[in-house]
Amino acid sequence: MDSPSARSERGRILEALVEVGAQRGYEGITVDAVAARAGVDRVEFERHFADKEACFLAAYEAMSDLLIGCVRAAFERTQDRPWADRIAAALSDLVALLAARAELARMPILEVTAIPGDARLRSREALDRFIPFLEQGRGVAAEPIELPEETARFAIGAASTLIFDEFRAGRGAELEAILPDLVFAVTMPYLGVAAAEAEMRKARSLN
Repeated sequence: MDSPSARSERGRILEALVEVGAQRGYEGITVDAVAARAGVDRVEFERHFADKEACFLAAYEAMSDLLIGCVRAAFERTQDRPWADRIAAALSDLVALLAARAELARMPILEVTAIPGDARLRSREALDRFIPFLEQGRGVAAEPIELPEETARFAIGAASTLIFDEFRAGRGAELEAILPDLVFAVTMPYLGVAAAEAEMRKARSLN
């Protein structure tokens, strides 16, 4: 088991990679730059990570853990409310968190799909972690038997594309403005257009 000091060193390296990447993009990241930002030497970097891609993947996983924790906390806090309200609360907390950390979140969100191999797989795995929260919508769907097996992935794909586009346009810090659109994208496959539009109007009051 790693010592507390080793875990702290690893955490500094992960933070340094995200900070360097926020300034330079993934292609501009070097191990030496990350090590210098973290206050370690190259040997210490390589004690934790084989290369910058391994470090990036670990940073991406840490960000995913943070976002899942945010959604889970919102669902637990609103467990006595209807599913659509819980989705809106979770999305509201999620975009607030991303907006508050927009400069750091931008690099992993935009760069992960550009990295070959494991990064794309990790991206899909990270998004799949949100499926259980959405699949609770089957219980309130107008026609639950008719819903395709991939319904949650469709909804997550639509929402993640909206978020990606905002970061790409440099509007990560204003992400809360698209909360109504996100609520519609996630609830529409389960509730239908009319009900999802009603949820979207409700979400506008959360902004």
